[in-house]
Amino acid sequence: MFLRGLLLSLALLAFLPLSSVAADVVPATVVGFVHGLADMVSVPAAGSFVSTQPLVQPFADQIDQNQPNPGCYMAAFNQTCLAQSFQQTHDNVSGAGIMLYSGVGTSDNVTLQLWTNLPNAGGTMLAEASAVGTAGNWVDVFWTGVPVTPGITYFIVFTGNMSLGVYGDTSNPYPYGCVYANDGYGQFAGYDYTFRTYYDDALSLDRNTWAEVKSAF
Repeated sequence: MFLRGLLLSLALLAFLPLSSVAADVVPATVVGFVHGLADMVSVPAAGSFVSTQPLVQPFADQIDQNQPNPGCYMAAFNQTCLAQSFQQTHDNVSGAGIMLYSGVGTSDNVTLQLWTNLPNAGGTMLAEASAVGTAGNWVDVFWTGVPVTPGITYFIVFTGNMSLGVYGDTSNPYPYGCVYANDGYGQFAGYDYTFRTYYDDALSLDRNTWAEVKSAF
């Protein structure tokens, strides 16, 4: 009797399509940015049982806002009161980065802060993190994802040293914010630092229902 039941179960499994088993197990390809890695990593698409790529954690800090153009030497840290305004697409901010100018300084501490408004305009600091930055390279910092409202203006404030400089672009490459610099956070509309922000994809998924998550794949 036991053998007959086992054979019946195996027969039923033979007629079950593999795609129906895999579809709810592995989502479509997800690309994420993992702290400390400069390259992108991916997870195999649904239904793919064999892959030459290593399987990695799909949810990590990913780039949200990005102004990558290093068009000019925009500002030095010793000018003080450096900030970039931006509007996040996702509902959290988990980090930020700036590109350091190659012709000023060598390596030094860089502190980036997330603010609701400029410090001299009644803003509240939501997060802060520091890292050692090297001239000519991106420096990124990360913190636990902070909830934000998409489409609302927030500010990244740069501080932490007096020896480095920041790249930027004067051709208004980023339309959702601008440069602030010098005493009193003077505004330079149409100018943007070379910067990027991050969001924690796992937090964004936590705020959706399972049905909403499945509909995205």
